[in-house]
Amino acid sequence: MHASPSHEVVTGLLERGERGRLLDIPSGGGPVVEAARRMGYDVYEVDLFPRPDLRGVQADACAPLPFRDASFDTLLSMEGIEHFEHQAGFLRECSRVLRPGGRMILTTPNVMHLSARLSAFMTGSRIAKQGFINEFQTLRSNEGGKLYHGHAFLIDAFRLRYLMRIVGLELERLEFCALSPSSAALAPICPALWLATHASLRAGRRRLERENRRRPPPEVERELARLALSPALLFGKKLVAVARREFER
Repeated sequence: MHASPSHEVVTGLLERGERGRLLDIPSGGGPVVEAARRMGYDVYEVDLFPRPDLRGVQADACAPLPFRDASFDTLLSMEGIEHFEHQAGFLRECSRVLRPGGRMILTTPNVMHLSARLSAFMTGSRIAKQGFINEFQTLRSNEGGKLYHGHAFLIDAFRLRYLMRIVGLELERLEFCALSPSSAALAPICPALWLATHASLRAGRRRLERENRRRPPPEVERELARLALSPALLFGKKLVAVARREFER
């Protein structure tokens, strides 16, 4: 199987990581799992549907996972969350089964690169040629009441960061993956994006002050600005997010 750019990025992250128990969810097998096993990871797979070579368990990623707390050192989720109805529940379970200090690597289509934003503005769809979400085109499978959706639940980087934070995961960074040429062509608008980003943060801060509500600390505002202006976010076709499970407070 040919490795995609996101596979290569994730494989590189695994090479630089500490070996241990790795949960791949949802698992499609393939080159990343094979590479992880060669590196010495103890890989356990979870998928909704049976597969002859599945080395793990058949389970629903949006339901409670059949593992004890802190069972895994690394959690890998490639191209999964955009299919899930219950994204907060999925991430909460990921956080639960990941040991404190453990690492999560998650990939998903990037809905915030510049070309995707332009397409969404013009058509309401991230990729105009894919058409609109609907119950005929988007629902891929309904086997025994188990629904497998296509890209019905695409998630942006800010919502992903928020959901991670509320379940005890800290987004460390985005890795650059697969340049979008059409987004690169829109690079001249980046100065305007810088101005708009900081104007938005300032306006939000003033509104909270007027309403006597707690404002985010400066380090959080700086983190949000870095995320908004990250080259990986503005120009990458895929989000490759690296997060850590927080230590207990």
